[in-house]
Amino acid sequence: MTPTLMNTYDKLLANIGRDRTPDENTKELVFTLAKIIDEERTLQDIIDREGMVYETQGDKGQKYIKSRPEYIELQRLRDKKRAYIKALGVSSAEVEDPDFQ
Repeated sequence: MTPTLMNTYDKLLANIGRDRTPDENTKELVFTLAKIIDEERTLQDIIDREGMVYETQGDKGQKYIKSRPEYIELQRLRDKKRAYIKALGVSSAEVEDPDFQ
């Protein structure tokens, strides 16, 4: 486990632990959510540097603007993150934490 992942995991688990003692299933969900958040941050850094789209040329010389694969994956991850947050039963107060956004 990377230090960043452990830091995210520890913060998320502490947030959950304020309301209840997390069982093993909750800890697994939190661990997976931490991985999603860290991957989301990595993808967001790429998109911030390179943009959401790129230009390519077709076989007949036409230009196409396409979404970056990283941007598509970021959208998918954000949907997945919302599902994990919902599964964890995170309260609205916890959602204000940047790690739950």
